[in-house]
Amino acid sequence: MALPNPPDGDDPTLPPSPGKPMLQRNDSLERDDDGADDPGTAPEGQLTPEEEREKIKALHDFDIQAGAMYYLVDAAWWLMWSDYVGFEDGSEARGSRPNEIDNSSLLAPGSTAKLRPYINEGRDHVFVLHDEWELLRSWYGGGPALPRRGITQGSTAVVELYGLTLKVYRSSDLSAAPVEMNISKAATVRELKEMACKEFGVVGAEVKIWDYFQKKPYALLDTPSKQLEQCQIMENNDMLVEEKDAEGKFNLKKNEGVGVGGSSTYSSGGNQNVVTSTAPPSQKGVVGLQNLGNTCFMNSTLQCLSNTPPLREFFASGDYEAEINNDNPLGHEGKLAGSFGSLMKMMWPQGDEAISAVAPRGFKYQMGTSNPMFAGFQQHDSSELMNFLLDGLHEDLNRIQDKPYVESTESDGRPDDVVAKEAMDNYKLRNDSQIHDLFRGQFKSTLVCPSCGNVSITFDPYTMISLPLRTAQEEMQQSYSVKMVYYDAADSKWVKNNLTVSIPKGAEAGQLRAALSTATSIPVERIVIGQILRSYIYKFFDDSASLDFVKTGTSTIIAYDVEYPKAFEYDEQPRSAYSRRAAAEPPKVDKAAMVLYFRKEESVTSTYITSSYNRTMKALYGDPLLFCHPKETSPNELYNAIADLLGKDKVNPEMFQIRVADAFGKPTDNHVVDRADMKPVTHGLKPKLHLVVEWVDWAKEQIQGMDGVQGKDEPEGVSGATPPSPGGAASAADENDDGYEDGKLHLKQCLELFSTEEKLSPEDAWYCSKCQQHVEATKKMELWSTPKVLVLHLKRFSYSRYYRDKLETPVNFPLDDLDLSTYVLEEPQSENGQPAQPPIYDCVGVSNHMGSLGGGHYTACGRSSEDGQWYKFNDSHTSPMQPQGVASGDAYLLFYVRRDLARAYLPVPQNVEE
Repeated sequence: MALPNPPDGDDPTLPPSPGKPMLQRNDSLERDDDGADDPGTAPEGQLTPEEEREKIKALHDFDIQAGAMYYLVDAAWWLMWSDYVGFEDGSEARGSRPNEIDNSSLLAPGSTAKLRPYINEGRDHVFVLHDEWELLRSWYGGGPALPRRGITQGSTAVVELYGLTLKVYRSSDLSAAPVEMNISKAATVRELKEMACKEFGVVGAEVKIWDYFQKKPYALLDTPSKQLEQCQIMENNDMLVEEKDAEGKFNLKKNEGVGVGGSSTYSSGGNQNVVTSTAPPSQKGVVGLQNLGNTCFMNSTLQCLSNTPPLREFFASGDYEAEINNDNPLGHEGKLAGSFGSLMKMMWPQGDEAISAVAPRGFKYQMGTSNPMFAGFQQHDSSELMNFLLDGLHEDLNRIQDKPYVESTESDGRPDDVVAKEAMDNYKLRNDSQIHDLFRGQFKSTLVCPSCGNVSITFDPYTMISLPLRTAQEEMQQSYSVKMVYYDAADSKWVKNNLTVSIPKGAEAGQLRAALSTATSIPVERIVIGQILRSYIYKFFDDSASLDFVKTGTSTIIAYDVEYPKAFEYDEQPRSAYSRRAAAEPPKVDKAAMVLYFRKEESVTSTYITSSYNRTMKALYGDPLLFCHPKETSPNELYNAIADLLGKDKVNPEMFQIRVADAFGKPTDNHVVDRADMKPVTHGLKPKLHLVVEWVDWAKEQIQGMDGVQGKDEPEGVSGATPPSPGGAASAADENDDGYEDGKLHLKQCLELFSTEEKLSPEDAWYCSKCQQHVEATKKMELWSTPKVLVLHLKRFSYSRYYRDKLETPVNFPLDDLDLSTYVLEEPQSENGQPAQPPIYDCVGVSNHMGSLGGGHYTACGRSSEDGQWYKFNDSHTSPMQPQGVASGDAYLLFYVRRDLARAYLPVPQNVEE
């Protein structure tokens, strides 16, 4: 096809005519006269990487302290700096010196100080001390500075990222719009009062401060030294400045209706659950729970428990009150049980009282008081809350007043049923409550010594079963998502595939390269792996490089099929002034490593205090392209080669211009390489070159309608992309269709994985009483018995020093008739003279988690005991749903009730319209 031509007439975007070169090639394309790059010297006054590392290391070992100031640094920038100085492992300097500090990715749009929602330490940012920040900024510049204060949250100190935004009303003019005030959660009532008085121009002695929750006088803040967080003041909380009336009196009184739900008011230190909507609910018990600030994990768990009929009835009826143990030192003086019971009463009111939404402030306060981990308004794991709540409720309701000492029970060759009963009887001497009557089952654990064959069998109680989604061996594997890019010369096009490959945890980059070769059939000697940050390649990995940092969430692994991978792994940065080791020698090959970036102009709106202004800046976009090009070449030949790579027979050299850049895509000067220059580069190209491609104005619009052109300013699709494999058990099941439906792992496979025999790692070695040494024993966990209410936890999250990982593997599970007979060892037992019941269960609730662990969201699905229908609970919002939508890929906690109990509570559902 004919190549597109530029329009007639002069175009100011085109470079000058031949004879007017845009740059000196000796400063850009060509090698030095001696045929090798000069390692150079450190700029005068600049510290070596080792010196920087030691100065920061001397300061960086700190614990968060309340009252101290900390600064946020973008995790991607910190990663580059850490690699440059060898910060994490104390190794010699490596990698390229980073550009200036850029914290812009942490900011909310249009703001120079407010942080965007859901940022997480490690993934998005790191904390440094004030002195560290001052050093880093003096060395690199940039910013902006993002100082944040340490505050006390429960019994621990944390850095307060967001503070509180309050909506403050004035009693003398309640019709006026509220004034927004930003203040620390650790600020006192006195500080808030002073701020409000200054804002409204009133005297402190003439006003009172109210928690004006739901625009009602909820609580008078009359303790000046009390912190706002202790007062349970939340994000976007309504506040009221009460002024004296004409007679010089304060007349406002606490709203008598606050916190009531019939007789269900529960006050915990002045904090109450609050009815927020009295509209008729879809069905009794279908009550939304207001998000108090990152409390969706709590709301999801509470909805599942509310829809577990035997538990909810015990609390909503008030029966629990007779069993409260106020003296149990392991309990919470009955306050946790009282708070939970109050909330259940409010959500399930007696009579015809209409309640469709509740703010669980009283329960949230008591939960944080009972366990400081849940104080404040940070996101948490709903499985951790579930474990704490069942244990806390159990201890508050424990029927045992004086706990005797009991020894652990060993089998010593006795029959399992004898040992299991003895272990449970001993356990009940210390633990006996309605919670355990409903939720307690028993595990059988078998350990075998590989040296002497000693067998240890124990039976232990549980209230929740954590089910793996992959085998123990697969748990030792780490999955990496990699974008594989190569040029298909036969079709003259670039191909990009998204792959997920697994290698042993802690493995080096060489093993990832080998795994990619196996997955793609590309020879391993042609694969180069890089880490891409904001459309530039931050680093290339040689085979010995660590992969520890690539899961921070700030970068993407990208791999290319190239002729000479070692040419790209070669670090062309000056070394002799920074490192004790000799400067790296470039590979002896006849082609140069070319890294091609794409750059465009974009308009950015910046906000400073109350003023906004627009500015134009150059920014990289898209994925870089890599290729090898003969060192003996001319600028004109280089343009033609790039044109073919961008779109053979579609793009010509007149449509773009190239500039020589550094590794971060920043041009080294303001010149453009002259496309018309046909003179050979004097000493040949540098071993490694970074080039920036910029489309000329007339070509930008023309290429948008062309297929197969690289570097178009639009989201790039992935040709022939394969969806990421879920890894682990799901990967294995992909090859074995037994029980594996529609790409989902079946719950029964998770149960089989739970009981799979495994070998203990050296870190988990078991002490053998016969060998009298720690050994890597084989271990097998089995279900001996199951409870009336069965809670299954799908283990989606894994943790390490540098990242939190989530398995997105969908799991199929039945809503009715989950039969565990083949997995439970004990024969069904009669209870209280009633016939034995088989371990068959119906599902009544599901806690769902969407997104990443730190920035995700929890919802719930619950089956109503009133009409048998399923309902969706998303904080305050509730809606009916079809049963087919319950078993989604977001399921995290599954709540089952044994069939005999479930059928006693659940009616047969009618068809429902969503």
